[in-house]
Amino acid sequence: MTVSLATNHDGKIAVSQGRGSKVPLRILITACLVVPVTALFCSLPPRSTPTVHAYSNSRSQSGAALFHEKGCEHCHGVDGRGGELGPSLSIVGKRLSKAQIEHQIHDGGAAMPAFGDVLQPDEIKDLVEYLHSKRKAPKGTAAKVQPATP
Repeated sequence: MTVSLATNHDGKIAVSQGRGSKVPLRILITACLVVPVTALFCSLPPRSTPTVHAYSNSRSQSGAALFHEKGCEHCHGVDGRGGELGPSLSIVGKRLSKAQIEHQIHDGGAAMPAFGDVLQPDEIKDLVEYLHSKRKAPKGTAAKVQPATP
């Protein structure tokens, strides 16, 4: 098959593919651009939808279990409502950022000992998610507002 450029009766350039069929040059150029762009687009990895809420929720649940298992309740009371040694954590998520909570757990401060050497990094992250989710005082109790300590 031979391909040649020719002008049609309107004076437009067309590509002749032999036997009298002519394809307009614009269609040929468009096809040459669309096919590679489509192939490139299809080869890109799919966008992932962030699952922050589900991930945070599971971390928060793990953190609640760790809060009990690791003995945080000894100082901060059941469900972090305050104890004899530690302050109430019932609204700590409202008072402190995640970074501040993580720093407090890892390095300690004020009367709280450091737990960075005792807890694994994933355990600290789970505890941070759990504590940061605590933003409302439990019904029937007034949460004592403690000053933020970095």
